[in-house]
This record gives sequence, structure tokens and C-alpha cells, in this order.
Amino acid sequence: MLKIRCLIILATFLGASQLSYAGPFGLEMGMKVSQLPGKPKSLSGGFYELSTVPKPHSSFESYVVKVAPSTGVCWIKGIGVDITTSSYGIELKSAFEELRGKLNAAYGKSDLSDFLMPGSIWDEPNDWMMGLIKKERLLASQWGSEYGSNLPSDIKSIALIALPSGRSKGYLALEYAGAKKDACDAELEAKEDEAL
Repeated sequence: MLKIRCLIILATFLGASQLSYAGPFGLEMGMKVSQLPGKPKSLSGGFYELSTVPKPHSSFESYVVKVAPSTGVCWIKGIGVDITTSSYGIELKSAFEELRGKLNAAYGKSDLSDFLMPGSIWDEPNDWMMGLIKKERLLASQWGSEYGSNLPSDIKSIALIALPSGRSKGYLALEYAGAKKDACDAELEAKEDEAL
């Protein structure tokens, strides 16, 4: 009984919303456009760029969400800051591994994809960044039930990927797909098809 009273007092003091689950970057799957922070910029296909998020992370400089009218937010993406790196991609790979380690600590096991496409000419160690630029190299990690990850019930999968900004710069992108993403995609596709 004493614990319940303490929780009620704490909820009153902090506000009940602060005791609830906070999703990626402080955003919640299912949020409506009117609930998004700041002044969301509408992009095509149900995507919105956010000028601010409740819980920003220093590894990311911008955020994008996908929102359907009835399912709300179903996908959240953090777009990373540029990382200056060598042609070997050492600094970008290091930043990837550091963030992957943090995500593994939070969500458990993940699946790592680190390979060069067969037949690529960018197969020397100092061609690492060029392989990314030519879309012939992949460095990505995924979290999901099929990999033994421990995800919240409203998140279906998480993906971390290394991407190029140029020969000597790259960035990380982190995507969270909600449990209702398939329904969200279908809803947005049907809405777009109304224009035909």
C-alpha cells in the first residue's frame, strides 16, 4: 500500500506522462501529426522531417518519421552527423561499432551484415569508402525477434546502417519500424492511389 501511495505521489509530482515508456528519441509509435514536437515539415508519402525531438542524441542531426492518418507514427529515423574518415573507413566503422554496442546493450542480439558484393572492383582495404559510394559494400545491423532481440511490443525491427556522404565522410542512419508499419504503408499507399 505504501508503494502505491509513493507511486501516486511521484506521478503527481512528475506528471504521469514521464512515467510511461518513452520511445526512440522520446517519440511514440502511434503519435498523430498534431502530437509531433516542434513544427514538422511535410515531405511526400506520409514522411515528416522534425526540427526537434524530445530526446535528441548527439550522433544524429535530423529526424524523420512516417505517419498515416489512422495508425499514426509507424517509422522513426535518426540521420547521423557527418563523420570525417579515411578511405579505409576506419572512423566510420568505429562509430558504427560503438553505436551498435549501445544498441546491443539496450535490445540484445542483432544480425550483422558486413560484406562487399561479389565481383566488385573496390576490393582493396583503401577502397572501403568507394565501395559504400558505389553501393557495392554494406555495413548494417538489424534487431528483431528473428535474431533473438528484446524489442518493446510497439517496435517490430531496428536497423543501423553506415552510409557515405563522400569519399572522406560518412554517417550513420538508425531506423525503428513500428509493429503497425505494414498497415501504415498500406494506408498511405491506398491514399496515394486515390489520386489515380
